[in-house]
Amino acid sequence: MRDRIWKELTQAKFNSEFASIYADKQRSALRYFNICILVFSSAGVMGWSFWNGFPLLSCAIIAGISLLRLLQPHIIMNDKQITNLDNISGFYFNYYNKLERLWYDLEHNTLDNESCKNSFFEIKHSEDGINQIINETIRSKPKKLVIEAKNNSDIYFKLTFNT
Repeated sequence: MRDRIWKELTQAKFNSEFASIYADKQRSALRYFNICILVFSSAGVMGWSFWNGFPLLSCAIIAGISLLRLLQPHIIMNDKQITNLDNISGFYFNYYNKLERLWYDLEHNTLDNESCKNSFFEIKHSEDGINQIINETIRSKPKKLVIEAKNNSDIYFKLTFNT
């Protein structure tokens, strides 16, 4: 049971780190995307009189911007999905804390094996509700972000548990 709790503990920390990093990256991408759309919209650069001499080019740019707006949900996440990532990160932060408390109880022999097992599966069962949100929100895990989250988690465990 000890190894199972430790593995779940490390996975929970990784999940929290990954969701947090992914949300930050997606929030930045959405911000830059919206700025670019605004800059190249008819109220921005495309509204300049300079474009009167290049009607075909200005139409092509406006068409491209319109197409990007339509494709935005398929390119980057929207605000609701980013909020879901924040909720996932928050869930795994709390989930980690519950597991860590269980880990310390097990390490200091304040729980017997049966109580430990029951507590673990009670905590594990709380993960059921978040799985659907994860499946709806996280389409893929960018390798670079996975590595960054793993490194952050490893550093945390090394500093906290000297492992």
